[in-house]
Amino acid sequence: MKRIFVPLFLLILFSPMVSAHYYILLDENVSGLYPYAQVIAELHNGTVVVSNFSDLTFLSSDDYALLIVSYYQFNEHFVYSIYDRLDFDGDGIYDPAVGFLPVRGSPDIAPLMYSLREFRPDGAIFLRAGKVEYDEYLRLSENASLVWLEGHGSPFGVNMGSWGLYPSRLGNPSGKAFVLESCDVGKVWETGDSLVFALLRKGSPSVVASIDMGGVSYLPEQFWASGYPMGKLVQISNAYFMKVGVRPKVVLFGDPALVPVNSSEYLLVKSPETGFYSKIFPRINGYIYTPGEPGLRAIFRAYNNLFSVMDLWEGLFTMGGIGFIVLVIAFAVIFGHIHPGKKTLLGALVLATVSFLLLGAVMYYPPLNVSIQIVLFWTAVAVFMERKVLWGLLALLLPPMIIASGAVLLGTATPSYGGFLVFVSLLTSLIVLALLFVSCTLFGRIANL
Repeated sequence: MKRIFVPLFLLILFSPMVSAHYYILLDENVSGLYPYAQVIAELHNGTVVVSNFSDLTFLSSDDYALLIVSYYQFNEHFVYSIYDRLDFDGDGIYDPAVGFLPVRGSPDIAPLMYSLREFRPDGAIFLRAGKVEYDEYLRLSENASLVWLEGHGSPFGVNMGSWGLYPSRLGNPSGKAFVLESCDVGKVWETGDSLVFALLRKGSPSVVASIDMGGVSYLPEQFWASGYPMGKLVQISNAYFMKVGVRPKVVLFGDPALVPVNSSEYLLVKSPETGFYSKIFPRINGYIYTPGEPGLRAIFRAYNNLFSVMDLWEGLFTMGGIGFIVLVIAFAVIFGHIHPGKKTLLGALVLATVSFLLLGAVMYYPPLNVSIQIVLFWTAVAVFMERKVLWGLLALLLPPMIIASGAVLLGTATPSYGGFLVFVSLLTSLIVLALLFVSCTLFGRIANL
C-alpha cells in the first residue's frame, strides 16, 4: 500500500496544481530566481512552475498567471504568441489573466516581492497632460494606490506637458499601480532604461502600458477603478480593442491579481454571454463586461468614442474642444465678410491661422485635443468650401490618414490600429463636417445682419 502512495505523492508534488488559481511561470533560463518566485506565489497561495512556455494547457480561464521571463527573450512576438496560445476557447481573447515580468536578475524581481508584501489598496487619481504640475502630482499621488496618466509617450517615459514621468523623475511609485495612457511605453525591449522597468524597480507592483500606437484604455479611465484585478481589467480592455479590429496592445507588467482600489468607482457589470448584447459586446470566457447594466446606455458608453478622436460631447460646451473651434470659425467668417475677395484655399488657411493666433493670444492658448493643422483644415473647409462636400471630407481625412499610414510604414503602429484610426477619423469627419457647415451658415447669417 505504501508503495502506491509514494509515487502518487511524488506525482502530486511535481505536477502543476490545477486546482490553484494563481500560477507563476518561471522561465527556465532564469530558474535561479525560484526562491523569489516562490515567495510571490505564497502571497497568493499559488504555484510556481519552471517552464520554457511550450506547454500552457494546464492553465484554465479562471486562473491568474505571472510570466517571469528572461529580458533577452521578451519582445512583441513573445507577447502576442502568449496571447494567441492562451486563447483556449477560440473567442479571440486569451483565457487566463496574465502579467509579465521581464528580468535580468534578482534586482528585477525582488522589488515586486517586497511591494506585494506591503501593498495596501487606497484611492485612485486620473491625471492628463497639461492639467497638473509635478508638485501637485506628488501631492495627489502620495496616498493613491492607482495612478492613471495620459500624455504623449515612448518607452523612455510619458510627457505630461511642463514635466514628464521618466526614470530620472518618478516621485515615489512604491505601492502604486500605474496605468500609462500613452503610445509605445510598453516596448521595454527597445531600451534597457525604460519607464516601466524603473517603476517596477522602485516598488510599483503593477504597470499597464501599450505596445502599439495609442493608449490602453478603451473604456473611460474610471474603468481601472472598478474593483477588478488588474489582469482582468487588461484582458477586458484588450477584448474591447479586438472587438473594433485592433490587436490586443495592452500589456500588464507585474502582478495580474492585484486589486489596486478598495471600492468601485465605476460600475462594470459581468453578465452571461447570452442574447442580443452578447453580439455587441466582446465575449470573454462565456461572459460580457459592460459599463453599467447591458442596454442602450451601456452601448453608448462603450462605443461613443468610435465617433470621436476628441470628446465631441464635452467639446460642445468647453473651450478644450469644439467650443474653441466654433469660436475660430465665427472669427474667420466675420473676417471673411470684411475681406470677401480672399475666398481661396490659400486665403482660407491664412485667415484660419490668423484667427487661431489672435484668439489663442486672447484666451492664453487653451489646451486643444486636436492638432493645430487639423483645426486649420476644418476652419478652411467650413468657411470656404461649403458646397464641395467631397473635397471637404478629403481635407478632413487627409491629416489622420497621413499620420496613420506613416505610423504603419515606420513600424510604430500595427496595420490593424492604423485601419482603426482611419475608420474613427471617417466617422468623426462626417460628424464634424456637418457641425462645421451648420456653424458656418449660422455665423454667416449673423455677419450679414
